Amino acid sequence: MADVFVSYKKEDFGTAERLAAGLRNEGLSVWWDERLTPKESWDATIEREIADAATVVVLWTPRSVGSEWVRTEAHYAQARNKLVPVLVEDCTIPIAFLLRQTIRLIGWNGDATQREWRKLLTWIGDLKATKTDGAGQPQVFGIAQHNPFREAVGHLSSGEPIVDGAFVNAVTPAGTAFRDGDNLPVLRVLPKGAFLLGSPTSDPDHAPVERPQRRMELPAPFAIGAYPVLVTEYSKLMGKLPSPSTAPAEPASRWSFFKSRAPKETLASAFVDAAPITWISFDDAQGFVEKLASVTGERYRIPSESEWEYACRAGSQTRYSFGDQLDATMALFGAVAGPSAAGAYRPNAFGLYDMHGNVREWTADLWHESYDSTPPDGSPAIDGHGSMRVVRGGAWCDEASLLRSAARMRATQSSRSHYIGFRVARALG
Repeated sequence: MADVFVSYKKEDFGTAERLAAGLRNEGLSVWWDERLTPKESWDATIEREIADAATVVVLWTPRSVGSEWVRTEAHYAQARNKLVPVLVEDCTIPIAFLLRQTIRLIGWNGDATQREWRKLLTWIGDLKATKTDGAGQPQVFGIAQHNPFREAVGHLSSGEPIVDGAFVNAVTPAGTAFRDGDNLPVLRVLPKGAFLLGSPTSDPDHAPVERPQRRMELPAPFAIGAYPVLVTEYSKLMGKLPSPSTAPAEPASRWSFFKSRAPKETLASAFVDAAPITWISFDDAQGFVEKLASVTGERYRIPSESEWEYACRAGSQTRYSFGDQLDATMALFGAVAGPSAAGAYRPNAFGLYDMHGNVREWTADLWHESYDSTPPDGSPAIDGHGSMRVVRGGAWCDEASLLRSAARMRATQSSRSHYIGFRVARALG
């Protein structure tokens, strides 16, 4: 069984030969049809080799895009989640593959240090690990398997490596921590999966707006901030901090259906570098993710309410990700001094910090009084009109019941306060 099957057009033999040699020099086994002899059954051999290979690297050129056989091999590989498209000459990629992440190796001369080449190797390494763990099986969260082609650019306080986001793709193992640049948010890869959104009536603190419970199916892995966006991250990217002294207060009537112990006056020291950014409206948060997407070239967004609860629960079905009870050793709540440094409490099972407490967090959903209009695929509920957005997680000034995994709150999207922040999400591949 080969690590890599190379699909190409005969007229691109020299390019395929150079790429195959480079892969072999990296210790990968490669199959391509230069091995075929006239005595072999051509169709049967290719079918066997492409089925057995861990990855299928398709070389797109002006000639291969018109090849029915190359397209067939690409479709076969895509259906089995092992396609790695590589653009080796400028051309229009077939429409069925336009939305796929594609490696650009135009003019590659065999340089083993070239960034796109390293991205190709990393992607192949991730697919090899998936093949070893069981082809076609859903990812299971755990300690991310080491990929020898992916180097650390930093480390979490736990000692876990943080890798360059350019080397993260749709099959990168769940649990991988990465960032897309210096002073940008650290994210975790989460697996696709299903969970039950909302609160059961057996929860003594459940509210009508947390129902009806719905089974959600998140169809693809995605990444979400390991922490809420930090003061330093916001100021570095946006070039400024919000102005708490001029921030409009949220009218008390907006929050009338739940309790908060937040003081009314502005805190004297509004921002601590290692703490989550606050005094941020939903519109401010949206501006941050749009600039982050522009700077990195990646698809950043504010997470949907469903994505947020999935990330918070981390496979749990209890009131909190840590169980049915919460105390002061698990999260920051019931305080009057403002947010603490992010990551001061232990993470949940997905390796995410401050999902309970510290600051409430904006989500992308418009406020609805129930989950009747929430899409079952994890996308945000944005049908309808209104200026209210869902916020989640509870804050440093809230009581424990507002920190439950299912607890929902709302705020006018233009409002700012010293107990609402946000975290980012990112598409993979």
